[in-house]
Amino acid sequence: MDQVQSEAALRRLNDSLERQAKRIAQALHDEAGQLLAAAHMVLAEVAHDLPASVRQRLRDVDSHLDGIEEQLRRLAHELRPRILDDLGLAAALEFLADGFAKRRAIRVTVDAAVDRLPPVIATTIYRIVQEALTNVGKHSHATQVRIGVSQPRGILLCTINDDGVGFDPFAIASGLDERGFGLAGARDQITALGGTMEINSAPGTGTALVIAIPVE
Repeated sequence: MDQVQSEAALRRLNDSLERQAKRIAQALHDEAGQLLAAAHMVLAEVAHDLPASVRQRLRDVDSHLDGIEEQLRRLAHELRPRILDDLGLAAALEFLADGFAKRRAIRVTVDAAVDRLPPVIATTIYRIVQEALTNVGKHSHATQVRIGVSQPRGILLCTINDDGVGFDPFAIASGLDERGFGLAGARDQITALGGTMEINSAPGTGTALVIAIPVE
């Protein structure tokens, strides 16, 4: 009974944190974006009445503001990808995979057939796939990645397979491999949701991640 209560408490905590992250992401995207847009307009107006040398310095400031705006967008996306709210997990994964494939020239296929999911579960799966693709791009030397998401009998099942060089899962579990930091955090998130994550790999054999999370 204690374990059931603990898992329920963890789920409530995850839901609360997810709602807070969504509110912060919305504020970063909307309110901070509006302030920066206003700053751009003020700089443009002031520049008209100044000498050319000063206008160049203002253009430099404007460029820095562009960089700040891009960083705020990235932070908002990491806190809560808006595409999850707008289009759902399947479309968000397609978008993520398409961007990764173009940047890395690695073929990525997505086969996702799921209903609307609780926000905390959708976000967790999205971030795990994001972390897995980051590891593929950095370490695997893979030529293709397959991502599958299904929902059989109240379980969300996510598989991520690549044909890369593989690795020793023990090195991940023991923290000897830098990939372990992201995957360890992912495992903690999944465990908090009552789920499991298996890492199947060996040097020269590619890698398969299998994630299963119960969906209420």
